[in-house]
Amino acid sequence: PAMLAVCILLLNMGGLPRRALLQGATGGILARGAALGGAVAATTRSIPPAVADASAAKLTGLSPKELAAMVQVDMDQNQFLVTGQLTRSIYDESATFKDEIDTYTLDKWIKGTGALFSAPPRSFTEIVGDVSASDSEIRFRFNEVLCFNVPLNPKIPLTGEVILTRGDNGLITKYLEIWDTNLADTLKKTYF
Repeated sequence: PAMLAVCILLLNMGGLPRRALLQGATGGILARGAALGGAVAATTRSIPPAVADASAAKLTGLSPKELAAMVQVDMDQNQFLVTGQLTRSIYDESATFKDEIDTYTLDKWIKGTGALFSAPPRSFTEIVGDVSASDSEIRFRFNEVLCFNVPLNPKIPLTGEVILTRGDNGLITKYLEIWDTNLADTLKKTYF
């Protein structure tokens, strides 16, 4: 029953809460939380300027090995899939981020991801295997536990693959997150 309740809560919020947050409706989920008795904390983590500064010089022309190493750091140290803290200088400002829910702009993905999930260690992500890299893309498999910043802090384990497509200048222009399970089966794994 508790798992069913959180699934209903998540679905009533327009899919996973990340969708509303990433579409720029940060206040939307917080307003819903206020309606539920203020149980949602307004936790928009501060992203270090070196990581998220849009005005930082772009690192074009990196070799596949150099770019893979930076993505590895973003996963291992920054936990970017659950914090939104990525090395922005390796992404084109027009990059799109697509998961099993929707497609987002770079800014909305950073802000929404940072606000939606509890900070590590409650949420965590890790690379499974190696990061593969070529001139056209970076790929890695991941394992994560997403702890949501909503009442009861539900957790959902998730596995899948991320494919980062590179543009002609070597910057990442597309982020594609492919889950190993569909949305319904993923939500069935919810625990507290």
